Amino acid sequence: MDFDQFRSFVEVARLRNFSRAGGKLGLTQPAISTQIRHLEEELGVKLFDRIGKKVFLTQPGVLLLDHAGKILNVQKEDLQALRDLLPTPAGHLILGATEASCLYLLHKVFAAFKKRYHDVKITVYRNFTTKIVQKLLEDSLDLGFVSLPVNVREIATVPLFREPIDVAVWPQHPLASRQSVTLEEIRHYPWIFPKASRTRQALDELFRNNPVHVTMELSGVETIKKFIGIGLGISLLSRSYASAEVKAGLLKLIPLSEPRLERQLGLAYRTDRYLSRSAQAFIELAKKHFGRGSAPA
Repeated sequence: MDFDQFRSFVEVARLRNFSRAGGKLGLTQPAISTQIRHLEEELGVKLFDRIGKKVFLTQPGVLLLDHAGKILNVQKEDLQALRDLLPTPAGHLILGATEASCLYLLHKVFAAFKKRYHDVKITVYRNFTTKIVQKLLEDSLDLGFVSLPVNVREIATVPLFREPIDVAVWPQHPLASRQSVTLEEIRHYPWIFPKASRTRQALDELFRNNPVHVTMELSGVETIKKFIGIGLGISLLSRSYASAEVKAGLLKLIPLSEPRLERQLGLAYRTDRYLSRSAQAFIELAKKHFGRGSAPA
């Protein structure tokens, strides 16, 4: 048995398909099949049942999956611990973040990190906070840039900053000249809701007892901003996500007087996993970048 066999086994179990597992690992389907066959022969058990194009774990396969995952995690941590003996951080850093966070908040952190630690390869997994936390728990990520709080026992967080969430309208909107607005004043306008995010959770909570007319549901901050800017509806936006449009006169942001809305963001990691020097260095650089406790302009 070797680590390559375990990696192939774990990927086939995860994807339920030999060809896709091979594609993920850069191997041909026959090569994956050979590794699994050798593993089954060495263990003396059948690990998969094949039904059509999909494969399913047998009971021995289920038992092995847990052990194989632990073995690969130990190998990964041991290799990173060896890399951490080098004078400067090296290796591979896998970080989860929303696409908007990458565009508006983390780009300067990435640039500074790569300039200082050019031997570290960075991979970014883009998704929402709930999915990022799930990937952390699956041990697929080293760090996650997430909305706080994260109430999961195995996850530790490093708070970085807070910022307001404002009502976003187009410049010709009847409320555009207001310094602040109330919940009652904005209820009756057409709304654009994001499909899934902490902002969506805030909107659902905000209007739980006072339903509003949702004219559109969209994915992606850029799309939402474009549609607000041509007068198709209003929405809530984090201040950092719309600063360029506000400066250009394409959008207006209006604080909500009651309740005041804000979000807190930070970095999350597993408390029961080895935290590499690369991950530690990224945390320290992010803390320095966001040191004022608010999103940099």
